[in-house]
Order: sequence, then structure tokens, then C-alpha cells
Amino acid sequence: MSTLSSSMNVAVSALYAQSAAVSTISNNLANSSTYGYKITTASFSSMVSGSGSYSNFTGAGVTVNPSQSLTTQGTLVGTESDTDLGIDGEGWFVVANSSDSDVFYYTRAGDFSTDDEGYLVNSSGWYLQGYATDRDGSVVAGTSAASLEAINVNDYAGAAEATTELEVQAILPADAEIGDAFTVDAEVYDSLGTAYTLTLTYTKTAANTWEMTVDQPAYSSDGTTDTATTVTLTGSTVTSNVATITFNEDGTLLTPADDIVIGISGWSSGGATSSIAYSCGTADATDGLSQYATGDGTADPTLTLTAVTQDGLRFGEFTSVSVDSSGYVYANFDNGISYTIYKIPLATFANDNGLEAESGTVYAASIYSGEANLVEADSGSAGAIESGELESSTVDTATEFSSLIVAQQAYSAASEIISTVSDMYDELMAAKR
Repeated sequence: MSTLSSSMNVAVSALYAQSAAVSTISNNLANSSTYGYKITTASFSSMVSGSGSYSNFTGAGVTVNPSQSLTTQGTLVGTESDTDLGIDGEGWFVVANSSDSDVFYYTRAGDFSTDDEGYLVNSSGWYLQGYATDRDGSVVAGTSAASLEAINVNDYAGAAEATTELEVQAILPADAEIGDAFTVDAEVYDSLGTAYTLTLTYTKTAANTWEMTVDQPAYSSDGTTDTATTVTLTGSTVTSNVATITFNEDGTLLTPADDIVIGISGWSSGGATSSIAYSCGTADATDGLSQYATGDGTADPTLTLTAVTQDGLRFGEFTSVSVDSSGYVYANFDNGISYTIYKIPLATFANDNGLEAESGTVYAASIYSGEANLVEADSGSAGAIESGELESSTVDTATEFSSLIVAQQAYSAASEIISTVSDMYDELMAAKR
């Protein structure tokens, strides 16, 4: 009787274990398209009652222990969103369940998008955490967990860049008469992004010698002069606000070899004083200003303008955010300006498989995983952050269906054992009667 009872108990344990296996397989298949999901495996181990050798062996059945392999890397797949983030290597995104929570969890599900308040939130509602930075990428409040905050991209107004460098590439007519003057208009920007036109006048004063003056700037929008400004020129060849430019006999630039600084103060817009480094080009070269005959005997000599370049930018509106492989988050504007606003750290653990699973494809630190170590992405053991990519589930559906068939057959076999033992009980009871 005890042997039959033992057989029944063993079969029941097998039913329970295979039911658990089917449950893990079902969960894996259900999450085969869940970004960042790690496959769960049902690990079986036998139980033995008594101390016997194999000659005196008494089985006690089987036990099952589901476990996830959290260190297995899922395939990164491309998307069309710059805020979809994948990790190529080790590490976890740090997230919280609200914008002001200081209780952190960890995930590989990087399908982040901007919510109505400007926070980066994934599809399960977890808020991505990062360190606030200045525009040069320096973290402003330290790199501890206490410095983390939910990343928000709604607080960034437009941006502009004042012109600091100006270059004119042109050919001045060597066959012009003394006193002939030619002009070039150059568009520049003040610190507020207001566009102005600077008129540069080149006047021939002698063979191979010219003088340059700069008029007060005019608004590019309507051409009216900003009479409130004061324009000054400084440089090695500047005297009384007039710059002297000389050329070699072969038409290449002789002087000045250094920049002429155009200073503009008192903008009516309220912009900061501008200091624009104007380059005439490289000495003994023709990459800036040069001097050659431009007339043909029947037509008057003319200035030949090739290009006017400057580094200022108009005021731009915020358009998007982007993330680089080191975790820097950039605010991008429609005038081409980009600057850093956050830095996303990655969390690493002494034992990733010791993390405790929570709903929403996130995990919590435990005594088995150890505390989170916040590190810079793409450094040390941490992987690189890939923008526009997501980590797919590590579930292989073909393998899961194969495992499902095995579990089904094992369950059926255990059911047959129970049926057989029941019949044996019936025969035993019949023999007693």
C-alpha cells in the first residue's frame, strides 16, 4: 500500500511540475513580441525519500524551479523613433513608476516616447531616469542615484547663435581705377537670432592695395538701418576704423595674415555685443580674397563673389530629442542647433540573475543581485545605447512549441500512472473482499 501511495504521490508531483512547465511556456509565447522580455525556463530536479542506495531506492517525485536568464542579449531591431532605445551589451535602464518617485527599477524595454507632460515613458508606463546636464554635457548635480530625475524634454525653448566668424571668398578687380569701390553684403546674427545685413565696402587706393570699411548693419527683414549700433574694426592693418588689405604681384593675399575683428555694440534688439572675426583668407593663397583682372576691355571690371560664410544661426524652435551611444540626450532645434540636456546612465549588478521580476518587464534589486552600480553607457562592462533600436524578446517560438509537446507527453504519462495506480487499488480492494 505504501508503495502504491508513493507512486501516486510521485505522479501527482509530475502533474504539478509539468503544469508549471506549460505555464512558463505559455508565458514565454505570450511575450514573444514583448520588447526586453527574458525567457523563463522550468528547471526540474528529482526528490528522494529515505537514505537508500539504488538497491533500496524510494522516489519522492519531481520539483520544478522556473528561472529567467537575464543576461541573455535579445536581438536589436531598428525602428523609426529616435527615442526607442536598445542596449548593445550589459546594463539596464533606470526607471521609476512616476515622475517624482525616488524608488528605482530596472528594465531593458526601451520603447520610450514623450507623454503629454514631456516625460520619456515606455509602453508600460515607466519613467526613464537620467542626470541633468548643461549645454556642454557636464552633469550639474552629481552622478549618484539621488541625482537621478525623470527625463523631461518640454522645458527647452528655442535657441540662437550669434555670428562669431565671417569669411568672404571673392576676386577684387586688379584693373579697377584708383578710388573705385565695390560692396559685398553679408548676413549675420546677433545673440537673439535677429538677422542683419552687413555691407562691406572695398575701395582701391593704390596698386595691389585696398581699404575695407563696414557700414552700420541693416535689418535683413526690411533693409532699414539699425542706427543704434556702433561698428568698430580692430586688427594689425586697421587704422581709424579702416582696414588695409594688400596683395602680392601674383594676386594672392599679402596682408592681413590675421583676422580683422568687427565689433558691433548697441543692438536695438537688446542682443549682446558682437565680436565677429573676419578672415581675408590665407596669406600667399587665394582661398579668401584675391586680386585679378576681371575686365575684358569692353566691360568694366567687377568684383567676382564666390561665397560668403558665417557661423551664426537664426532663432530655432525645438523639434526633437536624440540619444547617442554614451547616453547623452540632445535637444534639437529647426535651425540646426543641438545641445545636451541629460545623460542616461546604465545600471549594472554583481549578479543580474538575482534581480526580482516585477510587472511591466522591470526588475527590482535584491540581496541576490546586489545594489545597482550606475555607470556611463559604452564604458567598462556597460553596453552602448542604440537610438532607434529595440531589444526583442529572447523567446524562440519553435523551441517553445517543441518544449510544449514534451511537457504534454510527460503530463499524459503521469496521468496514465495515476490511472494505473487507481486500477491497482481497485484490484487490491477486490482481492480483500
